[in-house]
Amino acid sequence: MSIGRPARTVLALLALTAVLLVALLAVRPNLFGTGKTTMSSESLGATFNDIAELSTEEYVYSRVGSFDKEGFAIAGRAVPFTGRNFLVTYDGTVKAGIRNAELIEVRVDDTSRTLTITTPHTEVLSSHVAQDSITVYDQSMNPFNQIRVEDFSTFTVEQERNAEKLAVHQGLLERADNRLEDLLRSHGEALTEGTAMADYAVDVKWR
Repeated sequence: MSIGRPARTVLALLALTAVLLVALLAVRPNLFGTGKTTMSSESLGATFNDIAELSTEEYVYSRVGSFDKEGFAIAGRAVPFTGRNFLVTYDGTVKAGIRNAELIEVRVDDTSRTLTITTPHTEVLSSHVAQDSITVYDQSMNPFNQIRVEDFSTFTVEQERNAEKLAVHQGLLERADNRLEDLLRSHGEALTEGTAMADYAVDVKWR
């Protein structure tokens, strides 16, 4: 089927436009660009809360992770290249200690010449992925199914949860307990040094 003259004219104009755009980009690479980025925020509320946390051990890690969301499906069959995914590296920390140090009790027994410190066991205080450490190595650029902010949020929350489990499995709480016991004992000895209780034994007990 032959192409009419009007159609040939349109095609020629399109081709000429494409050539001109390529030429302009070669001569003036800064001629085209994206608009400026604007960021803003408004306060929805704020308050101060008293805390008495005592962190005694920290698990620091660097990991690589991926997010993969299947795309559209037609009649039960996945449509290729319609999913969204990304591959990133990131750093994070998991901290353990006492959430409320006011629960630590000190009792002095002059008869047995003992200073007894009673404390609860440590627990995970926080699990955090450092947002400024996230480096994106690959991500889908699908205009029909773009990566969303909630994808990154979901990914981050899941990775923080996984890191907490891994840290506990590798002995975070045991190390935190040992560190807490050493700290309490050394503080107890420092407080009694040079006093009438200088020769008192310092005993740490778990609640």
